[in-house]
Amino acid sequence: MMKVFILIGIVVCVGLIAITIKLLYLNRSSETIRSKVVPAFVIGLIGIVFIIVFSSSETIWSKVVPAFAIGLMGIFFTTWFSTKGESFSSQFNYTLYFNKIDKKGLDEHYNKQHAYGGAQFDDELRNFIDKKLAELGLEKDGEQIEDLYFHLAFIKLSSRFYWLYANWWDIHINSVRRGDGFETVISANKPYPPCMSLKWNDLLETLVPNDSLCTLLDDFSQNFWIKEMTVPPKTKVGIETSKVKNTLSLKNPFVEISITFNKHGGSVGLGDYQWLLGYDNRKNSEFWSERFEVVCEAEFERLRSGHPEMLRYKKWVQTMFEEVRYQFDDERRLIRARDYRDLSSQRQLK
Repeated sequence: MMKVFILIGIVVCVGLIAITIKLLYLNRSSETIRSKVVPAFVIGLIGIVFIIVFSSSETIWSKVVPAFAIGLMGIFFTTWFSTKGESFSSQFNYTLYFNKIDKKGLDEHYNKQHAYGGAQFDDELRNFIDKKLAELGLEKDGEQIEDLYFHLAFIKLSSRFYWLYANWWDIHINSVRRGDGFETVISANKPYPPCMSLKWNDLLETLVPNDSLCTLLDDFSQNFWIKEMTVPPKTKVGIETSKVKNTLSLKNPFVEISITFNKHGGSVGLGDYQWLLGYDNRKNSEFWSERFEVVCEAEFERLRSGHPEMLRYKKWVQTMFEEVRYQFDDERRLIRARDYRDLSSQRQLK
């Protein structure tokens, strides 16, 4: 029986040593672990070796091994509680505007995109919208058109990510208006980190075949020239969809990310843009506002909080969420529209 207990003690000690070493390695950039836990662990190992060498076998099994096991547990829990989980979250409203008569977006009815905070869709997506509207026909009811634009907002997000992250994932993004033009400058942060590619089909494989969003994504991809997105190693992509919610998720050993579009209904008119665009009440009533709530969430892996690469993953998430806000946040789009109006007014006075 004593031998059984001794064997169990050895297994427990070896297991604790392995787990503790793994935790220490994953969090080797943590100041607490480097300055306190690692020295204690090393000193403990040296001490136990010294005692084993200079002690009798009876002393080792009756006193040293239990004491060492308790010490290992103390170091393990110290390491565990020195790690801390972090999370990022962002929540805002997003509105899409389209004409109630021809069902086309505001982009097709007002050619100065900066007057309403920037284009709702790029040229590729506008062409795709024209194609889908022609297939649906103008006689289709409002709910079908609202569902179409609900999915188009999600496709805009996905295609934007595939374009931004075509070559690198650790990047700096600078999107800026220049006069009546617009440009996005992407620069990679060096040294280049390890990476992998997510194919467009990886998105489709997470959806139910013939689902409305899956059908639209598949149709859009036929002419979309970017087929891969660069992401950190071991990243998996997923999409969850329902009548009222679409969610894009990215998950790897360092972080879990989700970006969700929730339906929030709609109303007649353009809101503040009626005055910014100079529309009278009759013209304003020709448009429909479809509203969404956008929720961005990221949960970082606690057991890697002290990993030397964790800072890169945090920057990746911050850059991604900032770009989502730039493209979709109603408040930011309205601020840009007002700035453009003010600058345009000054130019006209000169």
